[in-house]
Amino acid sequence: MVNQGANTVSAVNTSTNNVTRTIPVGAAPYGIALDHSRHRAYVTNHAADSVSVINTDNTRVIGTVPVGAGPFGIALDERHKRAYVADETAGTVSVINTSNNTLADTVTVGGNPLGIAVDEGRKRAYVTNIASDTVSVINTATDQIVATIAVGSAPVAVAVDDKHGRAYVSNQASDTVSVINNASNTVIASIPVRSLPLGIALDSRNNRAYVAGEGSDTLSVINTTSNTVQATVPVGQAPVGVATDPSRGRVYVTNLLSDTLSVVNSATNHVVSTIAVGSGPVGVAVG
Repeated sequence: MVNQGANTVSAVNTSTNNVTRTIPVGAAPYGIALDHSRHRAYVTNHAADSVSVINTDNTRVIGTVPVGAGPFGIALDERHKRAYVADETAGTVSVINTSNNTLADTVTVGGNPLGIAVDEGRKRAYVTNIASDTVSVINTATDQIVATIAVGSAPVAVAVDDKHGRAYVSNQASDTVSVINNASNTVIASIPVRSLPLGIALDSRNNRAYVAGEGSDTLSVINTTSNTVQATVPVGQAPVGVATDPSRGRVYVTNLLSDTLSVVNSATNHVVSTIAVGSGPVGVAVG
């Protein structure tokens, strides 16, 4: 996970729930995405306008890629060897060629893009624009905008369920999650959640979405079949990032003000472990 206040990334052994290594990266890191096939982690450095590339085998930084101003969210298309970076300050998406870790393209999107997710099969990237209350849809084959979708107020994070053709968007100022049909690029549902929803992650296997409520210190559990909240789990202070591990039945939540990682059992919806990490944990990914 990414420790924004410490300019580091913590590597956690998910079998023992222990921090095994702390890796220095750039200034004010936020987002993280894993390239499982190449054993790489990509971390956005918001105050350094760069992306750090970590070799996950030896947990060392092996490269730094310059991108647009204020990089925030990041998502990978492993099949097509691309990383997509939401550049908040620049109002762009930087496209990185992960074969050689160079900048391949830049796409102009809406106001202050924050979150990004990729639907590899449909060759689409979904970008939340917090200042525009919209989601930009990029055709990843051409790097062109093919749709702009109005969602709730101040959209922050987005997660894609490529199995069911849905995208889920957390709207910070609306306290809702917008559900997008990826075929029609239309909003088909709006789900009320707890205060200030931020990070969102999916468990498509079990038809669940998990949303961090920064303002309520909780994790909302959404049944994606009925699009209703089925449980609310108390976690640490100011939860921000969420990642799921369906194979182990675990959900990981970063708590910004507690400097901890909450480990939730997805079968019981209870916290089973709390791990002390670095200062200001935000983004998290499981590999």
